[in-house]
Amino acid sequence: MKQDNFLFVDLVSSIFLLVLMLGNMMGLLYITGGNFPVSLLISLFIVICYYFIVQMLKKNKEYMANNSYLVPSSLFFFVFLLFGFVSFILMSHFLNIEMNAKAQIQQEAEQKIEKVSMLGEIYSKRSDEDILNYEGELVGKLKSYKASKSNQLRNELSLEPYKIDAQVLAAPQFIDVSSLVDSKLQPYRLKIEASNKYIAEIIKGSVKYKSTFENWDRMSLSSSYKNLNKYVEDSYEKVNEKIKMLPLNNNPILLSVDNHQLPLNNPLELNKIYSPNYLIPALLVLITHLFILIPFFTHKIRVYVKPKSGSNDGDGKKNGELKTNGTIEI
Repeated sequence: MKQDNFLFVDLVSSIFLLVLMLGNMMGLLYITGGNFPVSLLISLFIVICYYFIVQMLKKNKEYMANNSYLVPSSLFFFVFLLFGFVSFILMSHFLNIEMNAKAQIQQEAEQKIEKVSMLGEIYSKRSDEDILNYEGELVGKLKSYKASKSNQLRNELSLEPYKIDAQVLAAPQFIDVSSLVDSKLQPYRLKIEASNKYIAEIIKGSVKYKSTFENWDRMSLSSSYKNLNKYVEDSYEKVNEKIKMLPLNNNPILLSVDNHQLPLNNPLELNKIYSPNYLIPALLVLITHLFILIPFFTHKIRVYVKPKSGSNDGDGKKNGELKTNGTIEI
């Protein structure tokens, strides 16, 4: 039987399938650590299964109704409910993060990003102080060496971080302290200048992370949160490589940060920390699924009503013919 409202109800069902797909994908993005292709494919697969189930229920509605739904086709209802439970879990996880975990995630991210943002200032201050100390020590040692010609000072000046040529040290009376100090400072100044530019590029990466968490960019938030600790650690390692190039104070900058993260990829573990509000996702899933089933609900069928057996009221026969089974269109 042709259904006049087929296109309309199918459109309504498709719209709510799309809504459900987006909700599932948001939950999957957290579970997969921000893997968008995998989340999208799984969400599409679930939606395709929903559509197939609805079409099978619609196709077999008349058969099921005329057999009191006690037929194998009725198992599609169970499968539909099973997918509904999966969608409920995914949506609950998504809403739990949005409503309960969001503030802590943003706070954690802000603290860790601030650690990286401070690296430029820390290195600049350290390098400026170190180059001044280096200059002061070198000037003092050279002047003392010129005056005393001490073998101990000569050995010190021939080693790192001064590394003055032996031929120069062999004739202390001809040493031009100012010129020699400048020649030793210049390579360090060039390295420090290059390092400052390099560290500035590292800090630029923190701007992207900061924007992701401040603006709550859901498409990249999970992967950014997952990689945040590594980004902070890598940033410190890179800056410490530049610290090693300083002449005197080249001790590494120590990273003091809590590496603990919320288990965004594990709904069960996150639920132990933040108890989700199950009522909201339950209502959303229920309403969504009712609209998804609209093609089934509105599909018209004929239900065959069987006469009561053993009827002897005289109406069982008429004009020599048996009374046929009745039908009701619903």
